[in-house]
Amino acid sequence: MERRHGGWRIRGPAGPEAPSGLRTLFLLCTVQNLVINYASTALNVALSALVRGLDTSLTGVQSAISLYSLVVAAFLITGSKLGARHGHRRIFVAGGEIFVLGALIAASGPSLPFLLVGWSLLQGIGVALMLPAVLSMLTAAFTGATRTRVLSALATTSGIGAAAGPVVGGLITNYLGWRVSFLLETVVTLTVVLLMRRTAETGRGPAVAGPHPRNEQSFDVLGATLSAAGFGLLVVATLLSGRYGLLRARQDFVAFGHTLLHRGRLSPVVLIGGIGLVVLLAFVWWERRLVRIGRDPLVRVSVLRNRTVRAGTETQVMQILVPSGMLFLVPVFLQTTLGFDALRSGITLITVTVGLTVAASVVARLIARGRMTHRAAAMGIFLFMGAGCVATAVLFHPHEQRVSAVGLALAPGLLLIGFGRGLATTVTDLVQSAPPPDEVSDVTGVSRTAGYLGSSFGVALAGTFMTTALLLAFEAGTDASGVLSAGQKRLVQQTLEHQVQIAAASDDALRAKLASRGVTGATAEEIVRINARARGQALTVAATGMAVLALAGFLVARRVPREGTPREGTRAADAGHPAG
Repeated sequence: MERRHGGWRIRGPAGPEAPSGLRTLFLLCTVQNLVINYASTALNVALSALVRGLDTSLTGVQSAISLYSLVVAAFLITGSKLGARHGHRRIFVAGGEIFVLGALIAASGPSLPFLLVGWSLLQGIGVALMLPAVLSMLTAAFTGATRTRVLSALATTSGIGAAAGPVVGGLITNYLGWRVSFLLETVVTLTVVLLMRRTAETGRGPAVAGPHPRNEQSFDVLGATLSAAGFGLLVVATLLSGRYGLLRARQDFVAFGHTLLHRGRLSPVVLIGGIGLVVLLAFVWWERRLVRIGRDPLVRVSVLRNRTVRAGTETQVMQILVPSGMLFLVPVFLQTTLGFDALRSGITLITVTVGLTVAASVVARLIARGRMTHRAAAMGIFLFMGAGCVATAVLFHPHEQRVSAVGLALAPGLLLIGFGRGLATTVTDLVQSAPPPDEVSDVTGVSRTAGYLGSSFGVALAGTFMTTALLLAFEAGTDASGVLSAGQKRLVQQTLEHQVQIAAASDDALRAKLASRGVTGATAEEIVRINARARGQALTVAATGMAVLALAGFLVARRVPREGTPREGTRAADAGHPAG
């Protein structure tokens, strides 16, 4: 099938017969999309190197990973709106410049705060500006079957970039150092930005044509503030759950030197999460009010009345949440239990990339030929991911760790997760093709925000499951120990309550920590043994939790309309673009 675009025939994703401007646009968007997704996952295999290089803890690195996704999620809707008002190309370029600044700060920083500012904050904001611009520009520049192929190809490169990130990141970290990853991102992004400056706004309609018709109205600053605050509070609450517990506080919650919540009482997770939900409800009310009085809102939440957009967006949250959690847990297992370095961890994860690439190619052809619906593909995502989580969880268990000692035993489970990610590449087209052209920007902001919330929640929930189970298993192991005295048991448990990261460390790291405190001999080895067993059990519980979430995702995917991909938006967009 061919489509004509401005008198040019387009075959395949911006194929050779597309206008040179569209080919350049597709190429630049694809390259930067790879960089964005590489940046999101490359550091997952550099956990040990980051802990050593920044003199921090595994908990600190986990916080940086979750904060990065949080910042992206908090500002995606704002980034999408800025693109609709001022032109997506212009906002893309601005985002790229901020991204480069953040990369340079992260690459040169000597401590965790530099990583938090450079990577988590500035690069997160840069991604929040670039990502909706990429999607909106391509959605408006292509139509019909060509759009399907282009968006599927973009989603595939997203998955490949995210899955290949640990491999490439592992190679770079092992031979050149983790800071080189940020320098590589700087060079590629600068090149893309310089080339993008030379391309004109491409496409039609308000999604990319330039300033929004309502630009004369003031920007919805209150809406942007409420959305960022609401999403931020939700993720912060999730991060705190691992240390403080979900419902009852395991220790005092102290802020600015004052104890706000005492141990044994309400957990700060409930309080902060509840405030976040209230803020988001206020955001929805405010956006609807702006629409009623005829003003330009940050996002038209009414787009979620479209069943396909709503179900597709919910599916996106779950399809990213599950593998994000697993891609956090697997490197933790490989590096703290098996002693793998970043390179070996990355090589172990390469099966995810293989599964994704194979499945994405197959499912795209099946859907294009009408032999599979988007609904069937969406449900298949979670069947594969759930099976992969279970297969991996079994090998995390202490009784099975001899089998997984070389990492190869993890390949079947990781391959299944990769298959699920490959099927997930079709959901972007499902969501983006559903609305009419004038709602594409709103849908892009909402759907991309949902995806990055899924990523942030995935890492945070995986860490929460692991830490909670780790505490319980360590306490049980300490109580059952026949080597530790009653006094030593009390001391270990008190230390565990205030320094959770010690029990999440590798055996060698824990031995060194104990030796620095004068604990050696049989006592030290017993604590190391308890730690190793508790760590394996905790990882098993966390991976099983991801499998349960995959089941929840399957139930969500069943809500996708049976008829496949609704084409209301595509039909409207194609009204003036007949097939060639």
